[in-house]
Amino acid sequence: MQINADLHLHSKYSMASSPRMELPTIAVEAAKKGIDLVGTSDCIHPKWLLDIKQAAVDDETIRINDTDFVLTTEIEDKNRVHHLLILPSISKAEELAEAMGKYGDLAADGRPTIKLDGVEIAEAAKDIGALLGPAHAFTPWTALYAAHGSLKDCYGDMADYISFVELGLSADSDYADRIGELQRLTFLTNSDAHSPWPNKL
Repeated sequence: MQINADLHLHSKYSMASSPRMELPTIAVEAAKKGIDLVGTSDCIHPKWLLDIKQAAVDDETIRINDTDFVLTTEIEDKNRVHHLLILPSISKAEELAEAMGKYGDLAADGRPTIKLDGVEIAEAAKDIGALLGPAHAFTPWTALYAAHGSLKDCYGDMADYISFVELGLSADSDYADRIGELQRLTFLTNSDAHSPWPNKL
């Protein structure tokens, strides 16, 4: 079974995002492009989480028309490294929001800046059963390899918990596969879209 997915984008509550980045619009535009599964993005932002709850069928199912959503969020750590989390349920998003809210203002931006390092964010992800990986790992700003020399440098003893790396537009699978520490990981490429139109997703 093949599923077309875009697991990293942003809501209207993220800086520099279109006010049209709302779940119903994203669902319609994703379907036009043949995308079956979309990351909610920004799922620990308080207002966006309310929107997600309103669209939810149950704690684990979010579906609008024929488009399914999975709970996702991007977090910037204290070293300006961005991490992508894929969460199992709304209740786990609430748990993560409660934990992260102690270290940053979740309402300030859909992609919150949290005063924790990669190790601590990985521990929080593991506590709620979330998948975790570095977002757009090769970009020269706000990325794993911009701030660290290796996964171990960023995630410490939690490096083995990392299950994927997001390549972004700065690398492809062939490029990433030349780095030994990445060869065990799943490679993701997502849009990081800030507007909902098919040419952006």
